Amino acid sequence: MLWAAVGHEEVETGNRMTRATMENGKAPVSAGLGSRIRAARRDAGMSQGQLAQALSTTQSAISLYEAGQRSVGIDMLLNVARILNRPLHYFLGEDGDMLYVKDSDIAELISELEKHPEDLPDLLAYWQFLRWRRTSTNGRH
Repeated sequence: MLWAAVGHEEVETGNRMTRATMENGKAPVSAGLGSRIRAARRDAGMSQGQLAQALSTTQSAISLYEAGQRSVGIDMLLNVARILNRPLHYFLGEDGDMLYVKDSDIAELISELEKHPEDLPDLLAYWQFLRWRRTSTNGRH
């Protein structure tokens, strides 16, 4: 039989026993994974509802994944990675790891910057201008 620990309570789920350490009611892996899903979704400019629709699930399920209160199966995680254009290891990596997808616009930009590092100051100046323009357009500047 497989047992899974929930807090200090053990739940029978199969043919062996497993214990999980809980932090604030969430398994540490689920909490980190959930925050990465939220960050990638926001970076993609998607709402929870839009991501749910793309994954053929509910907004409530996405909310629970992001809160670390619901386990994400590997098939679902693969679909999340594909839809949000992130490599699978982004969701499983260390906090602060920012990885990019091969053959993406970001990968091409990095490749060009590696060939022409002298372009970096101009690129950063333009990026600052775009941020300023976005905030001034939104009435925050």
